[in-house]
Amino acid sequence: ALLWILVALALAVYLQLPDIVLTGATRDKPHRQMNGFLFNVALACFGGWGCIAAYLIVWVKYVQKDTREWEEVSPRAIPIATILAVLSLFSFCGAFWPLWGFLSVPIVFMLFLGVLNTAHFVPI
Repeated sequence: ALLWILVALALAVYLQLPDIVLTGATRDKPHRQMNGFLFNVALACFGGWGCIAAYLIVWVKYVQKDTREWEEVSPRAIPIATILAVLSLFSFCGAFWPLWGFLSVPIVFMLFLGVLNTAHFVPI
């Protein structure tokens, strides 16, 4: 898990990801802009996925102290979260496609795994 996080951080620094997210382009190639609409769709889908995960992990397990399985408590949550995660991945790939082309698929995959593996270090 730590390896994926370190790979994602190194990749984000190398690709100047904070600059791309804030300005829509890199400093080296300002004429190549990311797709802002798809980036916003990706953020919304990723946020929805995160809200469902927080609901199931924090609210149901720790606040309500429900010991049943997630499928019993909220049977539609996992399929909806899966759809949102897949849409988020495709939207991020489409948003970054003008910048990196075919490399956007493995780059987004590595960044996604890095973000996903940070959950291993959350003390809940």
